[in-house]
Amino acid sequence: MAAVVQIHEITNTNTGVDKTTDTVRFKSADNTTVDTNDRIQIPVAGSDYSYTKQLKVYVSSAPSVDIDNIQAYSDGTNGMGTGISVEYDLHTTFVTQIDTTIAGTDLFTITSGNAINMDAINTGPHATTETGYVGDVLRLQMAVASTAGAGAVSAEALTVSYDES
Repeated sequence: MAAVVQIHEITNTNTGVDKTTDTVRFKSADNTTVDTNDRIQIPVAGSDYSYTKQLKVYVSSAPSVDIDNIQAYSDGTNGMGTGISVEYDLHTTFVTQIDTTIAGTDLFTITSGNAINMDAINTGPHATTETGYVGDVLRLQMAVASTAGAGAVSAEALTVSYDES
């Protein structure tokens, strides 16, 4: 039987909110709510950072065998405009949310041809006929520089893929 796999935005209590087909919103508040409150301000100089967003794969219905080769990638193009960037890093477990730089890697340099290995730390295979969280935590953060233009930014897609055998 095929597994049911979700992408959760996890919080400091390791409680996940299913974001598989929903939005993760970067903002100046430490919550998973998708709204227009707590917008990131354009600073006079330097950069202003969102609170980090942490994503992890959740198996809600177990596979017949296992889940492996968990990867994440962007389309390789930052369509959010000048002065706005998103960086990422990986962790084995939830890391305290911060709104100062994570000094990670530019998410938009990552495409399907060089995807983020979300099995890099917690190596697979995973979820052998079990349910629950698998793989690594993908931590994301938006930076808004003083050179950014005012207004809403375009949405960007993050693709998470895996093998099921």
